[in-house]
Amino acid sequence: MAIAKEKIESLVAKFTEGTDMFLVSLSISAANVIMVEIDADSSVDIDTCVELSRFIESNLNRDDEDFELTVSSVSLSEPFKVRRQYLKNIGKMVTVTTAARKYQGELLAVGDESVTVKHIDVVKVPPKNKKKEMEFTTEIPFADIQKTECVIMFKNKII
Repeated sequence: MAIAKEKIESLVAKFTEGTDMFLVSLSISAANVIMVEIDADSSVDIDTCVELSRFIESNLNRDDEDFELTVSSVSLSEPFKVRRQYLKNIGKMVTVTTAARKYQGELLAVGDESVTVKHIDVVKVPPKNKKKEMEFTTEIPFADIQKTECVIMFKNKII
């Protein structure tokens, strides 16, 4: 028998209640392979993943439902999956990719329908069409975003 996604979502919500943790993704295959991915406004360590795994397992009955469970935290190199990840990263460097272009800059704001990014572009300035770096603030609708990733910085250098 398949385990209901709502049941696992409810267990994760109960475990994370009153914390800064949140569910990023949850998948359950037809063979009851459960994959839970969590994040937090602060950080998620391995011990927290183990605790959540044990909490979920203790609330499921293996006699009724055979399952495989994996609980992990979000990797810095993975694209954002939920709005809460955008909120967590306000003030940080991100790369936002749309069909039209890529914006790399500081995530300034997150609204209900869009994000705002401050970025630098090279533009040609008349009369001699000299190239000049200029700062822009662009609002990007969520509907246009193909992916958003954190820019990993090491000693003020982008990697």
